[in-house]
Amino acid sequence: MKILGLSDWRGSHDSSASIICDGNLVAIAEEERFSRQKHDGSVPLEAVDYCLRQAGISLQDIDFIAFAGLPFRTGANSFLAELDRQFVLAAVRRGTFRKRTFLHKCLLDACLAMGGGPALNLGLDRYVSSGLHTLEQRFGELPAIRYFGHHASHAAAAYLTSSVESATVVTIDGQGAMYSTVSWKTNGNELVCLRAEPHTNSLGMFYLDCTEFLGLGEYGEGKTMGLAPYGQPESMKGPVRRLLDVSNHDWYRYDGPITAQKVGFERRTLEPVLEAPFPNFAAACQSQLEFAVAKVVGSAFQQTDAPDLCLGGGVMLNCSSNGALLAAGRFRSISIFPASGDAGLSTGAALLCAEQVGDLRRQPLPHPYWGPEFANNKCEEALRAEPRLSFSKCQDIAEEVARLLAHGQIVGWFQGRMEIGPRALGNRSILADPRSIVIRDRVNRLKGRELWRPLAPSVAVEASSDYFELNAESPFMLFAARVKPGKRALVPGIVHVDGSARPQTVRREQNPRFYELIRAFERNTGIPVLLNTSFNAAGEPIVCTPGNAIETFLAIGLDVLVLGDFIAKRRAPA
Repeated sequence: MKILGLSDWRGSHDSSASIICDGNLVAIAEEERFSRQKHDGSVPLEAVDYCLRQAGISLQDIDFIAFAGLPFRTGANSFLAELDRQFVLAAVRRGTFRKRTFLHKCLLDACLAMGGGPALNLGLDRYVSSGLHTLEQRFGELPAIRYFGHHASHAAAAYLTSSVESATVVTIDGQGAMYSTVSWKTNGNELVCLRAEPHTNSLGMFYLDCTEFLGLGEYGEGKTMGLAPYGQPESMKGPVRRLLDVSNHDWYRYDGPITAQKVGFERRTLEPVLEAPFPNFAAACQSQLEFAVAKVVGSAFQQTDAPDLCLGGGVMLNCSSNGALLAAGRFRSISIFPASGDAGLSTGAALLCAEQVGDLRRQPLPHPYWGPEFANNKCEEALRAEPRLSFSKCQDIAEEVARLLAHGQIVGWFQGRMEIGPRALGNRSILADPRSIVIRDRVNRLKGRELWRPLAPSVAVEASSDYFELNAESPFMLFAARVKPGKRALVPGIVHVDGSARPQTVRREQNPRFYELIRAFERNTGIPVLLNTSFNAAGEPIVCTPGNAIETFLAIGLDVLVLGDFIAKRRAPA
């Protein structure tokens, strides 16, 4: 059985495609990697093309398309199809919805339960229909399509790729169709919704609005997270608690939008971001988000009593919040899909479809490397085509690059299959020596990042507990942790202002070459840690192809480029 997963492209972002063949994941890819438009939310034509090529098949070999959304009209708004039936019935009784909305909802539910059919096409959202037509024009006749809810797809990506048999599952988004937060229990491979919060009350929108009020730009939530440790939350606790109320019996209540009257200062424009009240506001917002997430998770645990936690949705990219949950020690394990935002929806939908048709071979996600890779000959071709570079093939790439890093060189590192998700995890990375703040600041300047923003470490898994207060592995760089006080002076380049870091733990079997590089660096320096940030310029997606890597290397001024077995540098001026 072959299943192609697609994310929902209705006014969305980070669209993607995934393929499952005979119950096993084969490929996952984000459209932005190919289009070079960061957070591209369009129909994922290039991602589909890659996934089909990686699987060695055509669309005609696909048995089902799994679509991560329910794009059917039950009234004026196509997102209403994702609402719980009892919620729709209550809205009809209040006069909010018309009676035919509920009847249409019942019909949709029946069709979906039977796996689709012609009746679904009657209410299909026009934008989705147009996108499917575009897919058909490019790849040929489409197979049967099955549809799965947004939050259900998030939950499946988290749970069905975990190693646990049962779990407490929570998904938290800005807006996923009509919901923002959903809790789930598990029954075997089945996910059962326990409670859902409408999108009008959203933790994701709270944090987004805080980010925009701080003037940190679209998709700048990571900047807010990085700014928070510079502040003291106490001075802003009152206003922020009134914005996001977690004091009552509900999960939380967000009183948006944010205004100067509510928080006591004007929206930031050009003022220095490190000057009060901005860091204090960021700190209070981060603290309140963490409190609300912990409350939601605790509430879900009370209903499931399952000691393993699986988390999905874009808010779960907040490493500080995840780290606080992990440090609290309430759960036996915490599992988060590496692309926990919308880029992971196609995988979740494909897994749900595989489970529905009885073809799911469930296994823990072994690594995050599901994107394109390029053989040495392709890397060499790209290098030969660029006259500004000189290059040579290296017999022991780990040892040679470790020596360069130890001497202060900043390296663009391009290896193997591309990572999924927003974190560079050792195959499309910019690497540097973590022992130097000067080098850290240079990396930020080369990438066009603010100097106050932290950079992350990658550490050999056996040494992680020596350097970090981390009580679990973190292969996807999704948990913040304290750097142990006795080690901070050894690796100041990866220590944030509050003594924290966002480590990636690396096992040999997950990424042999990257692991060997870290160990070679340790042999040269005594430090089993590398500074690791994504291989891209500001505002661009992570590099995908050798050509992308060469272009970015030349544009931002890195010292060394490593493509496969080749080490390249700029040619000296004639």
